[in-house]
Amino acid sequence: MVVSVTQANQRAVKNWFEAKNAPRGHHLVQLVRHSDCVLEALLEASGRREILMAKRFADTRALLLQMLRLIDEMSDGRDAAI
Repeated sequence: MVVSVTQANQRAVKNWFEAKNAPRGHHLVQLVRHSDCVLEALLEASGRREILMAKRFADTRALLLQMLRLIDEMSDGRDAAI
């Protein structure tokens, strides 16, 4: 999967996972684009905790809104059955 996302050589990706080498900049950008975990690790490692916390807040807010929509849909369905 990482090879297809980054278009990197399979051997290079294996070396990343074995911590022998790090991804080149353009590969890292592709990883960040496709993985919230990689983005969060990069923000943490770069000392950008305030951006990381803002991202987590936005993610949590979006999840909460999704949950509220589901609750509303369930509630609407229950009312229709009564």
